[in-house]
Amino acid sequence: MKTLTTRALALAGALAISLGATACSKSDAPATGSSSSTGATPGTTPTATSQDTRAPKPADLLQDAKANALAATSAAFVGEITQNGELMKIDFKGTSDGKTADISLQMSSIGKVHLISVPGSLYMQGDASFWKAQGAPASVQKAGDKFVKAPADAAAMADSLSLRSFLKEAFGAITPQQLSDTVGEESVNGVPCWVLTDRKGKAEGMLYVSKDRSEVVRFTGSKDSPGQLDFSRWNEDLGITAPSASQILPIN
Repeated sequence: MKTLTTRALALAGALAISLGATACSKSDAPATGSSSSTGATPGTTPTATSQDTRAPKPADLLQDAKANALAATSAAFVGEITQNGELMKIDFKGTSDGKTADISLQMSSIGKVHLISVPGSLYMQGDASFWKAQGAPASVQKAGDKFVKAPADAAAMADSLSLRSFLKEAFGAITPQQLSDTVGEESVNGVPCWVLTDRKGKAEGMLYVSKDRSEVVRFTGSKDSPGQLDFSRWNEDLGITAPSASQILPIN
């Protein structure tokens, strides 16, 4: 399971760069609405509990967790990984179809970027490092905390940042054959979880699944690509809306 977080977040980084470059090429007129900020917080260190003899079979637990995740309408996750020596931080909340999302990314190579996607529109807020890396016009590089409304073709690309695309990438890195025959138990943020590990040991990655709903609670990476993603707010109304007109940089 060593690539489960890496694959999902690498997708996010690549898309952020593509969207940034496209947004800098041209821009639509701003739209009105109210802003939304991400509110997920990193999880605490899990506390081990005693082994339960009623633990499900690893393959069955993986299948249930995957099925529930891919069937979900929305969710949020927050975390970070280190890949090729570079730290990526992500704070995500959004719908399965990608029509609505609020995503913050930070990497040393691209800077910080905040994406808000609502049906038909995509808004991007970047720091100076991000806009400079995208070759943005001087006016955009001086946007400060203002959002830039991306052109229609960039907004269409935003659908690739859907919750489902992240989950498909993550679960695509796990097969039943990789799993240890033993299902562990831990409590994460007060949620009792079953824990799946790689046959090679916990250092190769773990998947935490809630006992009561078979929902993904946490992914962890491997010793080669360390990291952690904590999940919450499955199937909730995430309250994501477009930035207000005063928060959008007018582009001529």
